[in-house]
Amino acid sequence: MRFITALIFIFLVIFYETGTCQEANLNPKDWTEKLEDPHDIKNDASELLIGILMQKDSATVFNFLNKLGNQSSAEDDYFTARYYCIKARLIRYFIPLPPAYSPLTIDSIKREITGLLEEAMQHAYMADDYVAAYVSSAYGNMMSDFGNTEKGVMYMMYGAELYDKVHLFGQIDSYIELGATLWRVREYKKSVYYTKIAISLLTASDNKNRAPDLVTCNNTLGLVFDRMRVYDSAFFYYEKGLNLVSEIADKNLRNLWKGIISGNMGQIGYVQGKYAASLPLFEMDYETNKEQGYYADAANSLQWAAKTNLALGNKDVALRQVRESFNLLQKWPNAPNYRQNAYLTASEIFKSLGNNDSAYYYYTKYNLLHDSVERVIYESSISISKLRLSNEKNRYNIQNLEQEKKSQLQTRNFIIAAMVLLCAIALLVINHLRQKSKLKAQFEQQEKKRMEQEMEVASDQLKMFTKSIIEKTSLIEKLESQMKNKYMSEERQQLIEEISGQSILTEDDWLKFKSLFEKLYPDFFNQINKQVKNITQAEQRLAALTLLHLTTKQMAAVLGISPNSVIKAKQRLRQRFEFQTDQQVEEFMESITNPAGQKV
Repeated sequence: MRFITALIFIFLVIFYETGTCQEANLNPKDWTEKLEDPHDIKNDASELLIGILMQKDSATVFNFLNKLGNQSSAEDDYFTARYYCIKARLIRYFIPLPPAYSPLTIDSIKREITGLLEEAMQHAYMADDYVAAYVSSAYGNMMSDFGNTEKGVMYMMYGAELYDKVHLFGQIDSYIELGATLWRVREYKKSVYYTKIAISLLTASDNKNRAPDLVTCNNTLGLVFDRMRVYDSAFFYYEKGLNLVSEIADKNLRNLWKGIISGNMGQIGYVQGKYAASLPLFEMDYETNKEQGYYADAANSLQWAAKTNLALGNKDVALRQVRESFNLLQKWPNAPNYRQNAYLTASEIFKSLGNNDSAYYYYTKYNLLHDSVERVIYESSISISKLRLSNEKNRYNIQNLEQEKKSQLQTRNFIIAAMVLLCAIALLVINHLRQKSKLKAQFEQQEKKRMEQEMEVASDQLKMFTKSIIEKTSLIEKLESQMKNKYMSEERQQLIEEISGQSILTEDDWLKFKSLFEKLYPDFFNQINKQVKNITQAEQRLAALTLLHLTTKQMAAVLGISPNSVIKAKQRLRQRFEFQTDQQVEEFMESITNPAGQKV
């Protein structure tokens, strides 16, 4: 009996001490002081608190967070920014995870987390760059989880740039995710830069489970150099990643990565004409992805195997494989990149089998989907640029408002002081005017920078628009060339004539083009109208295309007319401007856009 009583006593003591220890660890007043510390430049207190709370149940966590948020000193920007960031991350941690490769889609949770992070960013801007870098990186990671690629990239990159600025490093996961996402939006140099930072941080860490992350980073670098066609570097990083696969503890994950990297290496072998060596690599990638349920990746590997079998002359096998690829894509429909690959492979297979109707059908589907994918990537890049510009403007406005608040407080203090000491009024007024002048100068400088950035964005958009037109023209010419042969039927000849007569630049295209053009050269058309009275709309279009240095053939494709018609139109344009050569016309157009004589 005494023995049982002693055990109960010992248990109660241990329970009491444990409860007391936990309560001490979660003292709201103590944590408030730590979170509002401006000297905690690495935000160690925030990470420590998150680590402690992740070990507890959700009821305890959110009860403590409510108490922490009610602290009287919660008006401090350092505390508030860190508090909202911590709360957002813990809400994300305690909700059910979505399926693999699927962005988080719980709308109410997304709205709550986004609102908390947005509030955290507002206060972080008013704190300092250390806090802004910390919050921005967390914001970007969670936006990436939500499937918002543009916002995710913008905030992750902004956080990484701020960390560079203050000579610190952020969370390793941020650099890994940022490198992979930048590859997807084709920012290859930045992808390499941040992925290599992730590798250096992983190598220096003492985390024994770092192997999967190192494999991911090396695979990302391989994909980047593969896309850049630097195949030696791509192969180097693929092999490095493959060597690290053996260190992954989980067998399924180990096999999956072995298949993925092998498939990526097979793509390089295919480009280099090593078909026999590449085929088993594609088949291994297909089997491992299918076994793990990643049907889109399995479908892509299988269409590569089909493409390789076609190159080896195994047409029937290639046809069966590409059909199976389409079946797998039905199980994972949201994979446009892989679907366009399958369309192109199917077109090539049917063409080799002499089934031109099916070949043309799949090539048309490929072309439409490819244009759509390219447009999404292009719009994503533009969206990221706009978000960055908007973020900078938002930060400037917040800091400006904060400065105005401080200025108002100073003014009030000046008035009170003036009532006590009248002789100080003149000095205070002069100081206030200087402050106001400084703010005005800063605003003008920021506005000038914003205008320059808008001009640069407009210039890039105009170049990409013109490039898109030229690429589409080349594609139609290539199609016409493939279709022309002496055995072609009258119906096919008529189709070629119809394609040749199509205008690539529709009226909607022209309006978009003109809008971009006028952003870059806002006074161009006004100056043209001043120089030549009653100038026609067609002559204005020709003048604009002349300024862009398009060739006669390219102008013909843009305007939907023949090259001879362009030559005649150029001749009429020279007569309207009373010039002898096309070069004089081009020099005149450049002088209109740049009267000072600088190079455009």
